[in-house]
Order: sequence, then C-alpha cells, then structure tokens
Amino acid sequence: MRRLVLRLHLWCALAGSLVLLVIGITGCLLVYELSMDQWLDPGMFSVAPQGQTVPFEKLVDRVRSAFPGKRITQVNLFGAKNSVEIRVAPDTRAYLNPYTGALVGTRTGEPPSFWVRHIHRELAGGKTGQAIVRVASFIVLFQSISGLWLWWPLKRVKVNFAGSWRRIHFDLHHSVGFFSSVLLFILAGTGLVKSFGDQLQPLFDRMTGEPAAVRAAVVHRAPGAGPIGFDRALAIARETLPGARPARITPPKSAADPIVITMKFPGDSTAPGRSWVVLDPYSGQVLASQDARHAPAAAMIPIVNRAIHVGGFAGAPSRILAFLVSLALLVQIVTGFVMWWKKRGARPAKAGIRAAVSTEVSKV
Repeated sequence: MRRLVLRLHLWCALAGSLVLLVIGITGCLLVYELSMDQWLDPGMFSVAPQGQTVPFEKLVDRVRSAFPGKRITQVNLFGAKNSVEIRVAPDTRAYLNPYTGALVGTRTGEPPSFWVRHIHRELAGGKTGQAIVRVASFIVLFQSISGLWLWWPLKRVKVNFAGSWRRIHFDLHHSVGFFSSVLLFILAGTGLVKSFGDQLQPLFDRMTGEPAAVRAAVVHRAPGAGPIGFDRALAIARETLPGARPARITPPKSAADPIVITMKFPGDSTAPGRSWVVLDPYSGQVLASQDARHAPAAAMIPIVNRAIHVGGFAGAPSRILAFLVSLALLVQIVTGFVMWWKKRGARPAKAGIRAAVSTEVSKV
C-alpha cells in the first residue's frame, strides 16, 4: 500500500509541478496585490493629501476633455494617498489627483497585478487554463493527504543542515510538508471554491435558505430624466452604507443599466470591496445593496472563503501566513524534484556497478 501511495504521490507531483510552481509564485505575489501596482509605479499612484478633494465631476470632466467621445468604463478609488483611476474604452487608464483635479498621467493595458491574478487563476489562458489550475488544485489536496500519510512512519520534523545536499532536501521536504500540509489543503480547497464560485452559489442559496442578493437590476428611465451625476451617486452610496468608503464605480453601459458602486468597510482586504450599492442613475433610487458584514448566509460563504484563501481575515499576520504557505508549496516542489532527480541519476550508476560486478564474477 505504501509503495502505491508513494508512486501516486510522485507521479502527481511530476505531472503538476510546473503549474504548481507558477501558482505558488503568483500566490506569494498576490498577498501584496493591493500594494503591488503602487510599489511598481509610485509616481502614477501616489499623491500628497491636500485638504478637501475636488468635486468628482471635475475629475470626470477632465478625462472627458482629454478623451473626447470615449466612454468611461470604470472608476477606482484606492485611498486618501492615492490618485483616482478612471478607465476609458477601450484600454486606457487615466490617473488624476483628487485634490487638484490634475491629470497625473495615463497608461494603456492592464496593470501588473491584473496579470499576476489571472495567471494565478487561469494561467492567463481562459477556460482551458482555468481547468488546468483546477486539476492542479485537486493535486494539492491529494498531495497534502498522501504526503502526511507517507510522513507518519518517520515523523521527521528536524532539518540536518550539516548533512549532505540530498539529506537537507530530504529533511526539508518532510519537515515543511508536515507543518504546511493542513494549511495547503485549506488553501487548495478554498481556491477551488473560489474557482467554482458561480456554479456553487445556487447550492449555497439552497443550503442556507438565505439567498445572496444580486446586482442585476433593470432601469426604467422616465421621459426627459437626466443622470444624477457621480457626486450625487457617491453621496447616496455613503448614506446607504455608513462607515464604508467607495472603492469602485461601474457606470451604466446603456440607458437600461444601473450604476454600481462597490464599497469597503475597514478590514475589507479585497481590491474593489465586498459591499455594494446599485442605483438608478436617473432617480438615485437604491435598487439593491449589500453590507458584507451582515450579508445573507449564502453570500457570506464566498466572502469568508476568499478571506481565508488570501489571508484577509486577520490583517498583516494572516497575510504573512498566506505568503508562508505559498512559499511552502514552492519548497515542496523544489525539494521533491531534487530528491527525484538525484534518485533518478543514482539508478544508472547502481546498475553499472551491478553489471561490473557480474562481469568480474563471470571471469572467475
């Protein structure tokens, strides 16, 4: 039985090693997803607070004058010390100082965090890449259980750094595997729940009896009615969810679409926020809303699941833990590969020794 489990453990590791290496590296980087773009391009993202911010419509007008005829597709508000990002179709990002209204600069395409996130989720390969990542996640589930089962007889937790190179890798593989096995299982499991989120949501709704609220809403524009404007929409959102700050604005794509404002309460670790308000862009009526702190049970499942997966449930300590678990996955891949490679290289040498001995014996 042990030999079978060991072979399966080895084959699964070899089959998924390259994909898991990518997932582990991007997982480490995504711990700092919220700060990544700001670190890489501080001149574009960082501003000095200067008292009151200018009316939001002034920022919008500034972008519209810089890109006449272009549709604003999204607005991201990162924080008091950051510029405001206004996205313009098809793929331009304009950054403005919210205190002066000045255009800081523009970028085209997606920021680095976008690509790291999509490589982590789907290898930047759409549904095919997503399917591969899902299989790799199932491999981690199996490796966590089988690795713990294989570890049990020796129960090795110490690393003999004075030993040979092969012994160090052997000890590291066993020690790190033991301490990270349960956490890797949780990380892979929550990752799969995130990946199958849309398919699982109806199940969560039925299980809990408290269906998640939906953002979809149809707007019926009254004759002659004009849009309420961004400033009024932001004010309504703040009144609807007191204590939360607006983090993202998604303007209507057509006259029948609502305006969606995602909000962040203190402690929300997601980039856009888990709370939201859906508004009629002409009357200002609140069509739907969700406070992530008191969401229906079916909505809380993916919220809590994501917080566990990214280490967003206890601030910096849980994020450091998420980083270390992703790092442990990398250590397991590297040490496991080195162990297999050295063992693979030793087999021909042993076979040669046995052949030489047989030849000498036959001469006697």
